[in-house]
Amino acid sequence: MYKIFYWVIATLAVLLVASACDENNVGSSVAGSESTIVIDSSFVVVSSSYVNDKIPCKTVTQLLGSIQADDYGVLKSDFVSEFMPASMIDTEGVTVADIDSVCLYMRIPIGSYTGDSIVPMKVNVYALKKNLPYPITSDFDPTDYKGELWASKAYSMTTLERDSALYWSYDENYNQKYYQAIIMRLPDKFGKDLFTMYMENPGIFSVPSEFAKEVPGIYATTSYGNGRVMRITSTSVNLYYSKHTQTAEGNDTIIPYVGSYLGVTPEVTRSNNITYTPSAKLKAMVDAGETIIAAPAGYAAKVTFPAQDIIKKFHAHSDESMTVLNTVTMKIPAVEIANRQGIKPPKNLLLIKASEVDEFFADNKVPDNVYSFYSSYDSTTKSYNFTDLRGYLKAILNGEITEGFDDFLIIPVDMETESTSDYYSYYYGSSSTSVTKVVPQVSLPSMVKLDMANAKIYVTYSKKDYK
Repeated sequence: MYKIFYWVIATLAVLLVASACDENNVGSSVAGSESTIVIDSSFVVVSSSYVNDKIPCKTVTQLLGSIQADDYGVLKSDFVSEFMPASMIDTEGVTVADIDSVCLYMRIPIGSYTGDSIVPMKVNVYALKKNLPYPITSDFDPTDYKGELWASKAYSMTTLERDSALYWSYDENYNQKYYQAIIMRLPDKFGKDLFTMYMENPGIFSVPSEFAKEVPGIYATTSYGNGRVMRITSTSVNLYYSKHTQTAEGNDTIIPYVGSYLGVTPEVTRSNNITYTPSAKLKAMVDAGETIIAAPAGYAAKVTFPAQDIIKKFHAHSDESMTVLNTVTMKIPAVEIANRQGIKPPKNLLLIKASEVDEFFADNKVPDNVYSFYSSYDSTTKSYNFTDLRGYLKAILNGEITEGFDDFLIIPVDMETESTSDYYSYYYGSSSTSVTKVVPQVSLPSMVKLDMANAKIYVTYSKKDYK
């Protein structure tokens, strides 16, 4: 008992005075103590940028528009999508003659655009004439799928506030979120055909794959204008109709109704069709060996993570003493790239073992702190901090990973999180946040230079000499 007590006291004392060391003093101990805490920051990270222009579409976010920025490059994006039908349509007191109109709604959170708010642009919406392929990626060419022109609308972000409905809802922190909407009237025949289809075969609305055979979806693209891309977070089709009811006195009453009968959801096939040409400035930086991240469908990074060097050092310590691997972290300084469009660094980066990336996105995985990790941009320190890499090293030591030790990728991603709380967190102000979804970034343009020359890996060991 007393030996355990003095071991704990000695360890705590060392923790208070431990400091980083380099190759020359790794393993130095504190005089008079039985244990040593070693923080080794001598490892080197090597990286290079690569073109990441073929990304899977795993999000309902749709990016529409085009922008040309001297420091960023040229980005163009439109989208194709199937629809998820409502399983039930109101038919009581309604006939096909009561269908008044049908409208497409594309909702944009206030401020969710990059570029000029007042530049006029025009969007065209076409019906798809055949089913979309699956899987589908950002380099998809919709030319052979484009059918009848259903609607067109000229708009700017400022005119949307005047001539379109303004929606609002609440975010996870119960703050109001406001939306603008591009509202486009689709052919009346489409609305009537939709209602007739339900009346004749309602079961088809419960099977999205069967519904897609009848209604393949839409293709939305910018037909003129340049200087803005916007993030659409919800796309739906509303049906407007009249409903006949009788009052208690037997009088016939006609009441106008609206129903949201189609929507873009994670279950349907969809894609942002993205073309990005990096600026001469960014390309020159990449050609010079600098590590550039640009999204969407731009640059990602290949990283040589010094896992074998860390393991070798760990075994060297273990030969001399009883050694425990405590923590492994990596801090990467980020250099914001000046530009006139307000394009910022990616909000989140995914660090993932190269051999795992395809399966990660295909299976909708989230970071597990063994094969994949994430970091959010810290605007105060201007860095990305990957704080829990120990699980990867532990998997190597346990023999769970036997090859490709050093091969990693850094990819810009969009993430969804979920906060949970209980009785204690409600009263004491603490809660936990978990990642629920990770997809390649398509939300808005972003770019950053990763200063890998000054990146630091910190490996912390606990040592206790055999003697």
